[in-house]
Amino acid sequence: MLSRHPVLRCIGAALAVISLLSGMTSAALADGPGLSRIRDAEIESYLRDWASPVWREAGLDPNQVQIVLVNENQINAFVAGGLNIFIYTGLLTGSDSANQVIGVMAHETGHIAGGHLARMGEAIQHAEILEILGLVLAAAAIGATGGRQADAGLAGIGAGSSLAERNFLSFSRTQERSADQAGVTFLEESGQSARGLYDFMKKLEGQEFLSAQRQDPYLRTHPLTQDRIDFIEHFLETSKYANAPPLPGHVEQHARMRGKLIGFLWPVPRVFQHYKDTDNSVEARYARSIAYHREAKEQEALKLIDGLLAEKPDDPFYNELKAQFLFEAGKVREAVPLYQKANKTFPHNPLIETELAQTLIETGDPRFEKEAADNLNDAVTMDQEDPMTWKLLATVYGRQGDEGRTALALAEEALTEGRYPDAKGQAKRAQKLLPAGSPGALRAQDIQEAAEKALKDERG
Repeated sequence: MLSRHPVLRCIGAALAVISLLSGMTSAALADGPGLSRIRDAEIESYLRDWASPVWREAGLDPNQVQIVLVNENQINAFVAGGLNIFIYTGLLTGSDSANQVIGVMAHETGHIAGGHLARMGEAIQHAEILEILGLVLAAAAIGATGGRQADAGLAGIGAGSSLAERNFLSFSRTQERSADQAGVTFLEESGQSARGLYDFMKKLEGQEFLSAQRQDPYLRTHPLTQDRIDFIEHFLETSKYANAPPLPGHVEQHARMRGKLIGFLWPVPRVFQHYKDTDNSVEARYARSIAYHREAKEQEALKLIDGLLAEKPDDPFYNELKAQFLFEAGKVREAVPLYQKANKTFPHNPLIETELAQTLIETGDPRFEKEAADNLNDAVTMDQEDPMTWKLLATVYGRQGDEGRTALALAEEALTEGRYPDAKGQAKRAQKLLPAGSPGALRAQDIQEAAEKALKDERG
């Protein structure tokens, strides 16, 4: 499958990149089963919109909080590395409502606001996203083996091993209660019900008596006690918003999110078993269209997505998905206007801008080069850690004969992928080609220094 957006590098671990969702990639740790990050413009936008009122009540700048989707079919969420909230896809597909997901994010925000991350030390505060996933994987390996296979679980993870050995993600019962109190307060102050958090806890309550291996990770890292459930139940008795209905759009957004994830991540036969042909809901049609596309049954896939577009012709994510279907079927020029429409109706999203730029470049039409470059340059102002964006910029600059900016873009790409020798070499080349003292030359110097430091650290 086409890899649309290679993701952040992982220090000390090799990456395998595969395309999964519309505008989404997954980067998995190469050794063992691995945890992987996936990207999707639609799902990330929903989660950000849902959580932003909570973050503002917590005194956080929503623009500084990063949501990381982890491709794992278990129920889990955690915070790490500063303002990063990690959410497993299994939590999203297993949730019954947007309110449950918001409740979990409010609880995790409570950990951030309560300073519970401080105990993890400064070493993790600036860790790479995938390095954190590596630490989580190592911690899980240690927990599953009682430490007997710690060496294997920690292979290649280096400095993070001591954190994993100290039950990297576990919070105390006191901290859990504190995060609950903060979370429900943030929900109340933002005019939302805490019932979703209560329902989520009740959902997990039945797992308490299962063996640790059979429990969802959330239960193992967030101790669930009856007094926590009682606290939220009593809070709801006096809450002004206990029975507040979902905010406008949340019901459909949650359904679309589930349908999209299930359509892309579940085995195709299971998708069709779950969503029968007689199910005409938006969620079911969305999922089935994706499953048909995965089976290369483009006629059936396009029929379903066209039906959804007939109902909402300006929906950016329906247009984006149809564009992906066409692009991956080799109909590149037909995909261009759909990506352009998605970009127009949902502007300044780096994932969509990069998809559009790649499609424009793939047409081979030089008339599209400026539009592609404009979108890529806008994308990197918001997300500088996507190697694909830099690779495409290098392609555009190369076609234009701009060797200096080509070298700089290749240096950026190599740095984000952890290819430090290449980053150093391209950065030195860029400095020779770009005007001395120019922003590009200064950035190339920064990249060279960063690459040299990383190489020195690798040598120990």
